[in-house]
Amino acid sequence: MADSERLLTMTTDGTPEITGIYVLLGQDNLDPDEEDLRTNFEKQLEKGGAVTMKTSLGEESGTRVVLVKVPMSRLGPAAEELKLYMPTTYSSDEVEEDESPSIWERIMDIFETDEEVDYISAPFRWDKKELFAGIEDPNTFFRSALRSYLTHHILIRTDVSKKKDNADGINIRGLNYLKLKGVYSDVFILHDRPSTLHRRQAFKEKDDDTKVVDPRQELWDAWRQWYKFQPLWKVRNYFGEKIAFYFAWVGLYSESLILPTIFGLIVFIYGLSTEKVDINLAGDATQQVYKFFIIFNNKLTPWFGLAVCIWGTWFVEQWKRKSNSLKYEWDVSNFEQLEPDRPQFYGSKTRKNPITDEEEWFYPFYKLYLKISCSATLLFFMVGLVVASTIGVIVFRLAVSFNPLLTSILSSVINATAIMILGFIYEKIAYKLTDWENHRTQTDYDDALIIKLFAFQFVNNFTSLFYIAFFKQYYSKNEIFPGVNKTETCDYSYNKTVSIVQANGETIEGPETFQSCFPMLMMQVAILMIMKPIPKFCKDVILPTLRFYVIRLYKSCKDNGSPDAATLEGQGEKKKELIDIIEEDRQLIPGDNDFTLTEYTEKTIMYGLIMLFGTVFPLAPLIAIICNLVDIRVDAYRILWKNRRYIAQRAEDIGIWQYILEFLNMIGVVVTSLILAHTLDISNDSVLEGIDDRWLVAFAFEHVCFAIKFLIAYMIPDVPSDVQFKMRKEQFQVNRLFERGPVKKDDTSTNETTRI
Repeated sequence: MADSERLLTMTTDGTPEITGIYVLLGQDNLDPDEEDLRTNFEKQLEKGGAVTMKTSLGEESGTRVVLVKVPMSRLGPAAEELKLYMPTTYSSDEVEEDESPSIWERIMDIFETDEEVDYISAPFRWDKKELFAGIEDPNTFFRSALRSYLTHHILIRTDVSKKKDNADGINIRGLNYLKLKGVYSDVFILHDRPSTLHRRQAFKEKDDDTKVVDPRQELWDAWRQWYKFQPLWKVRNYFGEKIAFYFAWVGLYSESLILPTIFGLIVFIYGLSTEKVDINLAGDATQQVYKFFIIFNNKLTPWFGLAVCIWGTWFVEQWKRKSNSLKYEWDVSNFEQLEPDRPQFYGSKTRKNPITDEEEWFYPFYKLYLKISCSATLLFFMVGLVVASTIGVIVFRLAVSFNPLLTSILSSVINATAIMILGFIYEKIAYKLTDWENHRTQTDYDDALIIKLFAFQFVNNFTSLFYIAFFKQYYSKNEIFPGVNKTETCDYSYNKTVSIVQANGETIEGPETFQSCFPMLMMQVAILMIMKPIPKFCKDVILPTLRFYVIRLYKSCKDNGSPDAATLEGQGEKKKELIDIIEEDRQLIPGDNDFTLTEYTEKTIMYGLIMLFGTVFPLAPLIAIICNLVDIRVDAYRILWKNRRYIAQRAEDIGIWQYILEFLNMIGVVVTSLILAHTLDISNDSVLEGIDDRWLVAFAFEHVCFAIKFLIAYMIPDVPSDVQFKMRKEQFQVNRLFERGPVKKDDTSTNETTRI
């Protein structure tokens, strides 16, 4: 059988499918040392049972292509080495045969897009593979994401080093090392697709019974239905648990935003109907705009702030329940305990593993602690630069004396430029620092990187809002710098009737002018909420579209893409098909190292805007839910059709992002209390009118809010009761399975399975 045929996977219905194929690109002519590394690497792959095919993209391209596919005989032992949990012949969704679904379950089935069966899982063992469901078909036993994950694991751990090379503590010199040395210039995994030959044959025969299933199209058809639940199981089966957890989180986040969105609209409508806004088009434009925004400051505004603070805790608790359910159903409950070391990890000393009693490299904790301390110091320095840049913009605005409008525009441009430059520099530094810290596992590495990036982004996005909310109003009455006879202004003032004590001791009622920063703060929050998704939309939609048309125009002018028929003459039609597919996927946009990192960061910043400053802009949840619903489908489309396939990664939850959400919930209560006490204006119709001690109100609000939040967190269990029951039952059935052997298909001891 030719290598090109062995690279195809036969599905259960006999359809040839392209799945799990790795593409390694490199130059034909390498230095002798590099050529030795490549030859050694590829020989080890073939010796381990991997199917490889070597070809080129054309006579003039000078690019050498190696296609790699790992068979079941090698994937199975790798799965056992990683202690992957695989479905056994037991199902965890057993019900009584006469049990019928409830009316609510029937309604929910209308919106379901997954029909997966959740089986009892156990650590995979190659010597007892007959105990696991679907093992009779080795081509489909491992789902697509797992095949990608295991293949990548094998490639990065196929060691080309010699014993003398291990003096630096690096035990593994695999694919990542070869990429660093320039042996391979590009590496990617092909998207799954049915063989085009099969599609053409079915078309020629015009067989109506022939159904060609495209895995990506099938996933997209389920995903694109915005009114239904996301096909999370299908996403997990194709992209892995890490990406699936992100879409599960953003889906629940969007669903939970419905309640604050409704409340926010009520506040907005109430303000329109009760607040009298006298707009004079002939007056100052800024004042007229701020007069309109004052409708958000009404009797319901403080109650909306309380509702948002409580909603944040309710959402996080609901996510914990959903996360623990998915963690159990997706068999990743013990992933972090069993997670393998990163290939980039290196040790400085050797010791005996306390569990396996084998010699291993390790990195002393005190060295890691010192490096983390150095990184934290640099982080605080960069955060200080952000604060300094904000102060510098304020000083510039006060120092110049030309046109106020031009001054405001120029200062905004300077501030935005400083933010972008500092953000670009810090992102590069954060990656370098995290690499330098030498974390043992990928989860530890990701958590350390996330803390650095989010801390900077938090300060970068919220510094100006904190200044407007809590400092600008003070500096509208006082000099910012001693001796500088200039003050900041909130650009909006209003008159309020107050009691004035005269010199003779009499008290009279009279008007007094107050500066208010509430409209300016609300407008800044609104601008951030609206403008924040625009750069990502340009990056994910506009730029890829332009790139597509530029590439197509280039190809029409000069076709240097896939080789023509003369170049491939005699290589076989299937080989030509594979090379065409390589070129097709090669032209796709290379994905980021971690797709979820930028997505979580963007969504969490939006979440922070709602939690911290949603009180001043009740329409923030509405904007967030619209952005999320659009972004989910845009991201789904681009990772399926516009981006190269992401290498599947496993995870047992959303990681440190959950702690960041809880952090935002806690400081959200404090910030909301301060806004009620310091920033929120008290008009004559306000719910707080007549209360002199605003700080007492803030103190009471904070304590009541924290009490309610802690009560909600205490009353809602993190793990659903049915999941707790299934976990106990699974342990019993796994033990019985390994004692009694596999369950036969006609075994009447198990009941009919139900859909999830």
